Amino acid sequence: MSDKLVSIDDVFKSLSDHKTLVLFDTIAHSNSDMDSPIGKLEFTKKQYYSRIHSLTNSGLITRQNGKYYLTSFGRIVSFYQSRIARALDKFWKLGALDSIAKESDNDLRLVLYPNLVRSLIEDVEIGEILLNIHNSSLSVKSHSLRQAATQTNR
Repeated sequence: MSDKLVSIDDVFKSLSDHKTLVLFDTIAHSNSDMDSPIGKLEFTKKQYYSRIHSLTNSGLITRQNGKYYLTSFGRIVSFYQSRIARALDKFWKLGALDSIAKESDNDLRLVLYPNLVRSLIEDVEIGEILLNIHNSSLSVKSHSLRQAATQTNR
């Protein structure tokens, strides 16, 4: 990896190609014991090395002793990529939650949304994220309402 700063655009561009994403996952889960990854992944040499170059320039992988490893940054990206994949498995349930939240009035949403999250989303980590976002948006709204009421009373 060079000393230049890597942007989020660089990372997303690098991982936006399906074959590069497969290569990144392979490196992440290989413990560096990749026997001829070009053959296993059905890449041409040019495809393989251009994708390796992209991942390296994005700061996601590094080469040591002829083998590729995830960098610390690459391990973080891989961790969150797996969380995104888990959320994709629940995509229709998340969409249903959005529809219900959009159609409900605020009082009903206060009670209904957390109960729906707990019953629909069995993945505890994803459920906690949704509830934390819900609670923080409620506290921001209630804070704004309190400020508006205070200014009106003056």
